[in-house]
Amino acid sequence: MAMTAIQQEKWAATIDAFLETMTVASAICDTDLVMEGGDKWHIVVPSDVTTFSVSDSSDITYSQPTDADQSVTKNFDKGFALMILDTNKMQSQGDWEMRYAENGAYQLGSDLDTAVLANHANAGTNYQEASSSWQFTVSTCADIPKFFAGLLKVLRDQKVDALGMPYLVGPTGLGEAIQTYTGGRETALGDQVTLSGGQRSFTYNGFRVHISNNCNTAGSVTHGLAGITGYGYALGKYVTPSQIEMVGRAEGRYGNLIRGRVAAGYKIYRSASVVDVEFNSTVVATS
Repeated sequence: MAMTAIQQEKWAATIDAFLETMTVASAICDTDLVMEGGDKWHIVVPSDVTTFSVSDSSDITYSQPTDADQSVTKNFDKGFALMILDTNKMQSQGDWEMRYAENGAYQLGSDLDTAVLANHANAGTNYQEASSSWQFTVSTCADIPKFFAGLLKVLRDQKVDALGMPYLVGPTGLGEAIQTYTGGRETALGDQVTLSGGQRSFTYNGFRVHISNNCNTAGSVTHGLAGITGYGYALGKYVTPSQIEMVGRAEGRYGNLIRGRVAAGYKIYRSASVVDVEFNSTVVATS
C-alpha cells in the first residue's frame, strides 16, 4: 500500500519533541531565545552591572540597564530523505509514519549534539589539560568525588555556580567509571540514589550528568563540557511543517519520496561559564 499524503504537522511535532527530550544540547543550553527571521535568534540576556566605590561627599550616578544584544546565527542545517516503497505490506495497521519520524529525529538529534559538543574550543576554561587528562582505570575510579569537587571549584572561581544546577557532559567512559565506583561501595541505598534517573542522565555530587557518545575526540583526548544548565551556551532551532514534504513518486519505482530538515544556531555567549573538560579516551581498565 503506497502513501498518498503525509501529515506534515505530525512529522514536525515528532521531530521537535525528540530534539527537546533526546538530545544533550537542549538540556544544557539556554533556549530562551527570540526568533529574528530565518537565520538568527536573539539572545535574551541582561548586561553586567557596574559597581563603584561610595563616597558620602559625592552624588551617586545611576546606570541604565540594557541587554547584551547578542544573536545566534544559523550554523546547523541538516536533513533526511526517504523512499517509501509501494509493497504488499499492511502499512496502515502500524503507526509507520510516527516510527519513520522518530528515526529521522534520532539521527538529526545525534548530528545536533555532535555539532554543539564540538564547540568546546570556545569554552572559557579548561579542566584537566591534555597533558594530564583523566584516564578511567580501576584505581582512578575511586577519584570520582575528587574529580567532581575540583570541577565545582572551577565554576565557583568563575562566580557562576550560584546561577543554577551545574551540568557535566562526558563520554561513555565517564559513565563506566561512575558505575564502577558506586558498584564497589557496597551501599545499595547509595547506589540507587546516585544513579537514579537512568544510565544516560542522572544527578551525582550536585551535578546533572549527561553521558553522550557524541563527545568530540581529538587524538587521545575526549572533550566534554561543564557549566550551568540553561546559561552561557545558547541554542535556537526550528522545524516547521513546511520543512517536511512529500516530493512525489520516485522515478522508476513504485514509491513516494519524503524529505525533512531541521535548522539550528548555537554559540557560547558567556565563555567564563562554560568549561572544556578533557578526558583520556581510554575506557576503564579491568586490571
